[in-house]
Amino acid sequence: MRAPTALTAAALATASALLLTACGGSGGSSGKSGTIDGAQTTAPSAPATPSASAPPTATGPDLTLPADLKLEFAWTAPSDHAKAVALADAAHFVQSIAHGVVKRNANDPGLTTYSRDAALTYGKFHVKNHLTHGWTLTGTNRFYRPQIRVAADGQTAEVAFCNDQTKMYGREVKTGKVLYTQPSDKDLSYYSVIMTKLPTSPELWQAKSIDVKGKATQCKQ
Repeated sequence: MRAPTALTAAALATASALLLTACGGSGGSSGKSGTIDGAQTTAPSAPATPSASAPPTATGPDLTLPADLKLEFAWTAPSDHAKAVALADAAHFVQSIAHGVVKRNANDPGLTTYSRDAALTYGKFHVKNHLTHGWTLTGTNRFYRPQIRVAADGQTAEVAFCNDQTKMYGREVKTGKVLYTQPSDKDLSYYSVIMTKLPTSPELWQAKSIDVKGKATQCKQ
């Protein structure tokens, strides 16, 4: 199965404008390895032992997945607190989409907790697409090589990472049939998620917009 890339053009435009405004700049970056004036950048983390799910939260909604579905986040938490929380909640956002799919609920509490605006629309679109086709998920979905840029005001961050869905598949809910696919570049995606700190809860960051690039050959391992 592959992550849907619909809605991403508008999401990317929103993300770029939001981060540039928060950073107090008007120019763009020079490329994928460039920086934005006023933003703090964290380089990709060194390889880490993947975790089976996003880091748990003390008070957040349940994001537990069934035994046959694993989300691996192959990274270590940054030492900077803001970056660590933004990265963790970006993982929670991703896992909330999978949780919504397996629970057959486009209004899953995890989605409404960890996303808003365009990101929430994207998450609901993904869940509803699976509901429409009668699919759920099975296998292993791997996320790795995170990059984090925090705006100068500390209220906004861009969290980017690679995704490999080679070992994740759809499964028909009624029959239990697994929809196996042959590995290809279509299994690789590059995510860019704009996270914003919730004013009423400094320890909660929400995904505001998301851009997913398909056939991301730069993510080959």
